[in-house]
Amino acid sequence: MPAVITSLKDDHLQQVRALANRTGRAEAGGCLLEGAVLITQAVEAGAALRFVLAAEGAADPVTSLLAEAHVPVMVVKESVLRQAVRLNRAVSWLAVAELAAVAGDDQPYGDFAVVLDNVLDPGNLGTIVRTAVGLGVADIVCTDPETDLTSRRVLDASRAAVLRARLRRYDTPVQAVRDLRERGFEVVATSGRADTLQGSVPLSGRPVALIVGNETDGVGDDVLELADHVVRIPMSGDVESLNVGVATGISLYELRTRMALAMLGPVVGELVGAVSDLREPGYVGEDAAERALAGFSEAERAQFGDFLRRMRENLRRKG
Repeated sequence: MPAVITSLKDDHLQQVRALANRTGRAEAGGCLLEGAVLITQAVEAGAALRFVLAAEGAADPVTSLLAEAHVPVMVVKESVLRQAVRLNRAVSWLAVAELAAVAGDDQPYGDFAVVLDNVLDPGNLGTIVRTAVGLGVADIVCTDPETDLTSRRVLDASRAAVLRARLRRYDTPVQAVRDLRERGFEVVATSGRADTLQGSVPLSGRPVALIVGNETDGVGDDVLELADHVVRIPMSGDVESLNVGVATGISLYELRTRMALAMLGPVVGELVGAVSDLREPGYVGEDAAERALAGFSEAERAQFGDFLRRMRENLRRKG
């Protein structure tokens, strides 16, 4: 039975106290995960945990998982653990996790980025990050010093997805958009006042940066002026707008799909042009499909591989 930590002067508890604010988390490169569920999700997602603190007498749903992941576990007197995190309620499990480093200017982007223009609510931030990571988007761009993706509330709402994201920071939204445009991104901003419906935006097949705005004010006018496309989600009835977390999820899914279809456009044309060769083994359509899929991630290959196979069969029947 390990010795029970009973003093706030213990080094592990000092580390916990240092992570109480955003500045401390940034300096230490760590963050706090509270609760067995969130800790389990972090371990299963491959996040690096420095150590875990368990309140004395707490139920034990995660020790075996932590042992398999070689994460050290210390037992702390419950009242002392509560003091360390400055909460007036019981805390059973607490982990110190490695925080995803803010990506440097020299670290390449993926093919899709989400830009946060003064989105502040922790629940919305967590939902956006969780949805983005779930759809294969790792680059999350913060453009306001008040946006904190490392707080406990955001980490909880994201189900630890923040630990799998590439966090990027710019001083202003305008600076972020200008840099992304220089990197070749096609910039899409959302606005309830836009004339263009999101489903009809003509994407070119380049990487896409989706800009979502503040819960009340939306995307700033200075940012809208720099966007390649300003779009809105069609609404019916008397509903004027959607929650920014929900709207971002809809936009991410639709734009990711349209982006992939835009990239597949030339290949589809090549497949259609190959109808006369469809009944022969090794026809050009198969080569075109392989060339197209080579540029996609495994998830995208799985998604659009079925599409290409169905097209091949349809063209064979028509041929």
